[in-house]
Amino acid sequence: MKNAIRITMFVCTFVWCATGMCEEKKLDPGVVNDWMRATVLSESSNEELKRVVYSSTLKDWISSGTFYLVRYEVEKSSCKRTLTLNFTDFHGNSFHPDWVRPIEEDRVRESFKAESPRVLVRAYSKNHAPDTIMDLDVEYQVQDGMPLLVVSNQQDVIRTLREFKASEGARIRINAFESKVDFTLNLRGFADKESWFHEHCPLDPPESNSKNEVPAT
Repeated sequence: MKNAIRITMFVCTFVWCATGMCEEKKLDPGVVNDWMRATVLSESSNEELKRVVYSSTLKDWISSGTFYLVRYEVEKSSCKRTLTLNFTDFHGNSFHPDWVRPIEEDRVRESFKAESPRVLVRAYSKNHAPDTIMDLDVEYQVQDGMPLLVVSNQQDVIRTLREFKASEGARIRINAFESKVDFTLNLRGFADKESWFHEHCPLDPPESNSKNEVPAT
């Protein structure tokens, strides 16, 4: 259901991470207002489980105290794609830790009566007029003890990713945790990293050449 307030069960790879059976290896230097890459590896076999591209945005690095976090990840085995959004204080702490308990309890008895979260995204570039506003199917989840917003609908994730690839930036508006926030996401260079990100799971698999084959004479 669109905008459902629920917590879903993560796949086994996430459970392994939560119990210390995998690790995330950062591949790029830590920066703000730009994109970084990481791989999630199994500690037992050092096998690559996920590829991750993520960004932290700070509106004003002198006076702002809020980080806006956007994270894409794709599982190598299933090619499942997930988009996660969150906003934290300067030290990475959630502004809404009190939401953890009701979100977790809702998984059991669907008793959470708060307003459904909503995320609107409008991508733009010099050659791409910002006419379309994407209304993403987003839900509350808890990860590593922190409440956050997750887009797990594969159609929404893929269409957002395609817009990001073709754009220079995006305006994101979030209505969640009884808060309304908005920020501008830098997308320059995102497409270059995305080619690495989807090396094992192409977003647009090449079509078979069988239709173009000419029978031998």
